[in-house]
Amino acid sequence: MSVSDIRLYIGCPRRVYFASRGFELITEMNAPRLERMLLKELALNYPEILKEYSLNADNLYCELEAALEGAQKDLPLLFPGELTGAGQEMFEEGAAAARARLQEIATNLLLALEEYGKDPLLAAVTPVKTEPLLSSARLNLKGVPSKLVCFEGTLVPSIIRPGNCPTQGVWASDRLHAVALALILENESGKEVPFAFVEYAAFGLLRRVTVRSADRREVLKISRRVEKIKAGFMPEKKEGKLCSHCSFAEHCSSGSSLLSKFF
Repeated sequence: MSVSDIRLYIGCPRRVYFASRGFELITEMNAPRLERMLLKELALNYPEILKEYSLNADNLYCELEAALEGAQKDLPLLFPGELTGAGQEMFEEGAAAARARLQEIATNLLLALEEYGKDPLLAAVTPVKTEPLLSSARLNLKGVPSKLVCFEGTLVPSIIRPGNCPTQGVWASDRLHAVALALILENESGKEVPFAFVEYAAFGLLRRVTVRSADRREVLKISRRVEKIKAGFMPEKKEGKLCSHCSFAEHCSSGSSLLSKFF
């Protein structure tokens, strides 16, 4: 079972059912998706950019712009299959949207440097490993964090989210995603992982997530539900905002089973 199944479940339990039975979870390539991909690649360049502590607002913006241009060139090489249907116009639209984010990203990164200092911020964003595969037989769970970082002497997972950012803290789905990865890392390393990071790449914001007992409990509960769904249980349909553009909509009936009441 993958941590991505937990994210699917949080969005809609039925998506787990259909994805586990071979129906394709199609994410259409479009300009907003290209923007998100570029912003994630940009965030992976933060460590190199932030090593220059003398950065001011103007030259930080220029460094970010140069890194974004590099990401534009690299993206087709990194994701050739996914970008097959992306035309030049779509690509330029996505890049323009990402570029429009740079001023806010630069402002927030400078504020973080002032508030936390160069060394702590660099430690929080610099990967020890990038996109490593973590797995735990005990949890029957695997996942790929955006990176592992060593912060305050502890190896912790960090995920890069290129979408919207809450005013404070992290979205519930991001919290459980980060906690699930922390649990896997604990089982791999044999050491407690008391926190994780979520980077909101479209804003240049880094949020620390404390791994609470309640979150651990929720991850384990969802994992067991996902196992039941993959074994054949069809969850009750729940109407929500995802339904209008869900790739499984045509397969999803409104029928429910008695057992689904437990979900």
